[in-house]
Amino acid sequence: MNANLEVSREAFVEDLVANNFTTYFVATHPKYSQSNPAFRFTPSPVSVAVPYSWSYADARERLMSLSSLLTQEEAERRNINYVNPALKEFMPAAALPTLRGGIQLLLPDEKAYAHRHSANAFRLVLEAPDAGAYTTVEGSRLPMSKGDLILTPNWTWHDHHNEGNSHVIWYDGLDVLMAYWIGGVFYEEMKDVTGDEYQSVLRESESVTAAYGPGLVHRKQMYPDHIPVSDNTLIYYPYGKARQLLTDLADDGAGDPHEGVLVEYVNPLNNGPVFPSMGVSIRLIRGKSTVEAMHRTENVIFITMEGSVTFHLPDNQTFTTQPHDVTAIPSWVPYSITNTENEPAVLVSQTDRPVFKALGFYREAAV
Repeated sequence: MNANLEVSREAFVEDLVANNFTTYFVATHPKYSQSNPAFRFTPSPVSVAVPYSWSYADARERLMSLSSLLTQEEAERRNINYVNPALKEFMPAAALPTLRGGIQLLLPDEKAYAHRHSANAFRLVLEAPDAGAYTTVEGSRLPMSKGDLILTPNWTWHDHHNEGNSHVIWYDGLDVLMAYWIGGVFYEEMKDVTGDEYQSVLRESESVTAAYGPGLVHRKQMYPDHIPVSDNTLIYYPYGKARQLLTDLADDGAGDPHEGVLVEYVNPLNNGPVFPSMGVSIRLIRGKSTVEAMHRTENVIFITMEGSVTFHLPDNQTFTTQPHDVTAIPSWVPYSITNTENEPAVLVSQTDRPVFKALGFYREAAV
């Protein structure tokens, strides 16, 4: 290239940058782009995130250490968040570009005061006392037993209590990163609105499940995607019901080679996902079997609930998980899941697939 032309180009780029402009050539050029990595159109999706897996033992150890360093009164919530190493410079506490995940702790006799936010969230209970741990959502007291799924939808008051004789730990899944980037984050503490730190209990969990059913549907029975999604009034999904449905389906020979035996947690008003922005599902992988790989446009986080599985990814990368380990897979990265044990494995997944579908971006392709 002509040396004078190169000097002129560099001066032009400096002028653009200094005055907050760019051009396609600059924005996508590996030398001149101000972003890292440089944006470019690609034949298929390339994520800024990387596949990653976190050990529950490692996260739990740090959560317990935090409990000795920070009292519940000193922190709004005492938690450890999962951070994708490729996203550290872009956003805080991001497991994937649109999804946040972490674990939270309440010791016996502790409680976390009521607040609400525009971001949708769910709580998946990992460890709990036999009785006494619960979350209150808009006046409904929902017991926290191992494996239970509790929703705290957009702008619902929620507080957490542990009146049991041992600690309670749960996984938090949120869409707050998406809300943050599009400018949709709102937040309030109840004490600033009503003067109360905690909600009054108006009803028990039985009232919720009796009114709206179990909220579980085998994937093949879901309504078509064009059915609109509205707010979900079912906020409590006991683990026992989900686990029994998986067992019954497996006994009946159900399952898909690319999914295993998959059950969706659904909004009972329309059989859509639990949130407009996030879906949650639970799957059983039979012993000595493999869920075959596919490309999918979704960011997905897996929480291993029972058993041990191995994720197989491109370039011979593997993650072998134990109960409560967390694994993040970015969009379009193919993966298979192998269960080498005799007993079935159970995994819960958090996905932004509803967003891809709503925008018309959702695709699947064989590997």
